[in-house]
Parts: sequence; C-alpha cells; structure tokens
Amino acid sequence: MKITKGKISILLGLVCFGVAAWIIAHNHEEDMAAGESSEALLKEVDAMISNVAVDEPSGEMKAVDVDGQSFIGIIDIPSIDIRLPIQAEWSQENAKQAPCRYKGSVYENDLIVAGHNYQRHFGNLNQLVSGDTVIVTDVDGRQYYYEVTYTETIGTYDVDKMDEGDWDFTVFTCTIGGASRVTVRCEYVKTVTPGSAESVIQEIEEAVSEDSEQK
Repeated sequence: MKITKGKISILLGLVCFGVAAWIIAHNHEEDMAAGESSEALLKEVDAMISNVAVDEPSGEMKAVDVDGQSFIGIIDIPSIDIRLPIQAEWSQENAKQAPCRYKGSVYENDLIVAGHNYQRHFGNLNQLVSGDTVIVTDVDGRQYYYEVTYTETIGTYDVDKMDEGDWDFTVFTCTIGGASRVTVRCEYVKTVTPGSAESVIQEIEEAVSEDSEQK
C-alpha cells in the first residue's frame, strides 16, 4: 500500500492529538492530587496552630512538623478563594503538595511565597488586583494582613528580580508552560494577635457567619 504525504500528515496529526490529550489528562490528575494533598495538610497545620503569641517575633519563622514536612503557617487569599498551608522550604517536590517559602520571613517584612499554577493552588493568582487582601498566619496564630499593590510578569530565569525592591510580601507562580512568573507584590497593613480585641471580634464574626450559613 502506497503511503502518501496526506496519510502521513493525518497520522502525525492523530499522534499530536493523542499526546495533547494525554498531557491534559495528566495535568488534570496532577492538579486534583495537589488539591487533595494541600487540603489534607491544611487541616493538620490548622490544628497545630497554638493561638498563643507570647513574644514579639523576629528572624526566621517558627515551623511545625506534619508527616515529616515543615510548615511555617497558612496563606489566605479571599478574593480567589484560596487557603493553603505554607511549607518552610522550597523544592519542586514540595510544591506539588503545597506552596512553599521561597525566602524571607513575615517578621522581617520580606517573605516570598512560591507555588505551582495548579487551579487549586496559585492558578488564579493573575486575577488579583490592587487592593485585594492577602493574610499570612504564623504557627502561633498571628495574622499578618497585606494589600496587593502591584502585579508584574518576570522571566523564568530572572531570579534576581524576584527580591528586587522594598516589598513587604511577594507571592508568585509560573505561567502555563513556565515561560514566565506571575508575581504579586504586597504592602503590610496590620498584624492581628491571638487574644487581642480585634482577634476576639473576628472570631465572633466568623462564628455568626458559620451559624448563618448552616441555617
């Protein structure tokens, strides 16, 4: 049987389609696994937060151990419905389960958090706009509030640019395909300490909100 250029093109097209379908299915499976993993870890990290803040902290952030992994706290981004644990150290493997501390500390106003672009992790980070709130809770229960002020796109290999500038908090993720990084810069707003009047009011408001949702 004679194989024509047209048949070869069709075969190549089918192969490419099959590869693309496999990649999409694999990415979806990986995305779901990452979401399930971070959700399970979040529950354990949340349960280990002491809510007893004694001294004014500085330097490196305290960490808690969950199944052999270290976590420095939790990140909340209400506008994109994100609440995730933050691992103490960055690695490709760690990031498959939850976002990681890239460098810095909330106590020194220079924390940088990195995460994969899974839909259930930082896939919607590019939707953040100026004025949005980001909250980082440390393992003692202190809540550090930040306001989004600037979003930029940084090249994958422009690592030095990630900690350029005097930003209080930065969170970033790769774009699809990994050609660049969506980078969100934030300014410090306030700290809410466990046991403070503001913290008690927050707890009451959350309890009322949960009660209303259940009715």
